[in-house]
Amino acid sequence: MQKCYITAHALVCSLGENEVAIVDTIRTLNQDNYEAYIAKILHQYPYYHLNKTFTSQREKFYAVIETVVYNCIEQAQLSLEEQKDLAIFIGSTSMGISMNEEVNALYKNEQTPLEFNHLEYGVLGTYIETLTHSNHKALLFSTACTSSANALCYASKLIINQHIKRALVLGIELFNQSTFDGFSSLMLLSKNKIYRPFDQNSDGLILGEACSALILESEPKTEHDFYYKGSKNICDIYSETTSNPSGEPIFKTMDEALQNAEVTLSDIDVIKAHATGSENNNTSEANAIALLFKKYHCTTPITALKPLLGHTLGASGTNEIALSLSCIKQGFIPQTLGFQNAADGVVFTPLTKPMECKGRRVSILFNFVAFGGNTTSIVLSNK
Repeated sequence: MQKCYITAHALVCSLGENEVAIVDTIRTLNQDNYEAYIAKILHQYPYYHLNKTFTSQREKFYAVIETVVYNCIEQAQLSLEEQKDLAIFIGSTSMGISMNEEVNALYKNEQTPLEFNHLEYGVLGTYIETLTHSNHKALLFSTACTSSANALCYASKLIINQHIKRALVLGIELFNQSTFDGFSSLMLLSKNKIYRPFDQNSDGLILGEACSALILESEPKTEHDFYYKGSKNICDIYSETTSNPSGEPIFKTMDEALQNAEVTLSDIDVIKAHATGSENNNTSEANAIALLFKKYHCTTPITALKPLLGHTLGASGTNEIALSLSCIKQGFIPQTLGFQNAADGVVFTPLTKPMECKGRRVSILFNFVAFGGNTTSIVLSNK
């Protein structure tokens, strides 16, 4: 059967604007200096923010997209003809709300006749189509925190079934006041401003902004390229804003992703947990992992990446996959910063130190859990 390989990845986030800077920053972080690091990040803004200064939200939005798209195209060494074959898949929660907020504020101050920057998000797809010279119309995914993860799964299946030749999957989440106020109203933001998923002192999440892109192709560029082995998506109808605390739906998603990938838990080197740090997610996902361990009669290391990136909502899928692949390329899997003592019911201790994997082939189970009950698990491997 044909496979789908990730032949390039790029990420712009609070850690840096390119792979070298991002990995170098992560290498400097540990449990001892994490609190000082996050205090420095949150000193200016109450979220993980991009370090570069922009003249407007519009410039920021399009500049970060251009950076990750061009970095991916260069890394994958795509010719102009190959770029034209790129099917485009975009995953985001807020899309371009930041631009609309900016224009609307100018409108209220009578500085522009435009009330909104745009009334639909086809403008985002059209921009990337032009940027890449693609002959395909872009597809937009907005399934809350699983948006870009679902975009990746859909694109991978289309390549495997030979409906498209190659794809660009992009995830973007930039700060906007609407999202921040929404999470604040739900009392989900950390008051202590320390990200501690699965920890007894965890008191909520911290938002982040980032943009990433992945190039998917039917043939690898190197022998170490990761490929899509399988996935599962399930809708948990327990609540609009919380997961079933039993963990059953999340467990079922992870379990069926393993089955679809034709592997067992013992074949997985690490689980990348969604790990938002909210009370409900701490409970439901921890219970799901416990059920997974019980079924397969074994355990596997767990890591959480949101203490590094912040919670980037719909872009979490491509952001956290791109971050993981960058670190693995340098021989390690990041630890869960901020973790000290397990919360009640958490039967595992996530990685508190980087897991070295230099010279090893790795299989990872990525887990993503969204508002509205949408849950996606993906198995990626270079074995």
